[in-house]
Amino acid sequence: MLKEVTVVEAFEMIEGEPNLQLLDVRSKEEFEKGSLPGFHSVPLAELSQTMPRLDGKKKTLLLCSDGSLSHQAQSMLEACGFEPAIIRGGLRDWVSIYPR
Repeated sequence: MLKEVTVVEAFEMIEGEPNLQLLDVRSKEEFEKGSLPGFHSVPLAELSQTMPRLDGKKKTLLLCSDGSLSHQAQSMLEACGFEPAIIRGGLRDWVSIYPR
C-alpha cells in the first residue's frame, strides 16, 4: 500500500508522534547540506544494508528532495514488511510551506 502524506500532515505527525522513525533517503552529501530536525540519513543506496537496524514496528516517514527517491525506498521497505509513508513533494515542498 503506497502511502503519501502532505507536508502539513507530516508536520502534524512529527509533532504528535514522538516515536516516529524519520529517514532522509537522499545522499549523505545532500543530507549534510541540510535536512529536517530529527531525520536520520539513510541513503537509498545503503537502505538494504541498513534495513536490519531499522524498527519495523515503528511508523516510518521518508524524506527526499522531491518524493522520487522516497517512492523507491518505500517499495523496498514495504517488501520487507514496513509500512512507510512518504512526504509528498519532499524537502522542496516542505521549505515552500515552512521556510527555514
